[in-house]
Amino acid sequence: MFLSDTHTHSRFSFDGSDTAAAMEKSARSHGLSALALTEHCDFYHFGPCPHYVRKEEDCQQEMFRLKQEENDLLLLYGVELGQPHHNPEQARALLRRHPYDMVIGSVHTLADGRDIYYTPYPDKDACRGVLDIYFEDLENLLKFGDFDTLGHLDYPLRVMEGPWEEPTLMEYKERVAPILQKLAQMGKALEINAKGCREWFHRPGPEEWILRQFREYGGSMVTMGSDAHSVENVGKGIPQACALARKAGFEQVTVFQNRKPRQFDIV
Repeated sequence: MFLSDTHTHSRFSFDGSDTAAAMEKSARSHGLSALALTEHCDFYHFGPCPHYVRKEEDCQQEMFRLKQEENDLLLLYGVELGQPHHNPEQARALLRRHPYDMVIGSVHTLADGRDIYYTPYPDKDACRGVLDIYFEDLENLLKFGDFDTLGHLDYPLRVMEGPWEEPTLMEYKERVAPILQKLAQMGKALEINAKGCREWFHRPGPEEWILRQFREYGGSMVTMGSDAHSVENVGKGIPQACALARKAGFEQVTVFQNRKPRQFDIV
């Protein structure tokens, strides 16, 4: 089985716990075929994440070193761009500076400045208020366009346990549909993120109906990511993500190398 984990974070991310070398070693010990280290670089109106800016050259040098040593593991140099549409000029400048293999596009912070993860959710109205802005941000992320896969589409649901009885975006089906359609038209991939297996979802996401709809619109590529921020979570939930992809009708998983898609059979 080709097991790829193309959404992980080392200490080069502000919230990562372990070194890039330790993450690579963990991937090997867990029998992965491919690993992408996709460090956080979130963008704000004032500029990019200061933590990543301070470490981006060190990160590149370390990735080059590790890639020279690789043999049985496809090691990929990546970045996760958080809301790059908030500062597109600096986001594009970052992409020009580094020969990334893979770029994840995602939204962690809303256009009004609120961090989704740390916003309080006392009731459904608070949840809906965030989700409404979140989908607008996703639409603007697609307009930015310079990424390879859309990361964790259902990200806000991670922190909405309580007022949201179950982790579903069914209420937002009409908002999700045009995003999936545009993503497919652009020839981008959609990520199946397995972090939900370790949280109240107890499953990878997004939901099967979202993956099926993406496929119906012509979407042909899905990527797999554990969203690991430490060595113990590398590869966690990837088999479940593969099972979800197969159930939704996908027969191959995609990884990006030199920003070009490579597809492997999901056995």
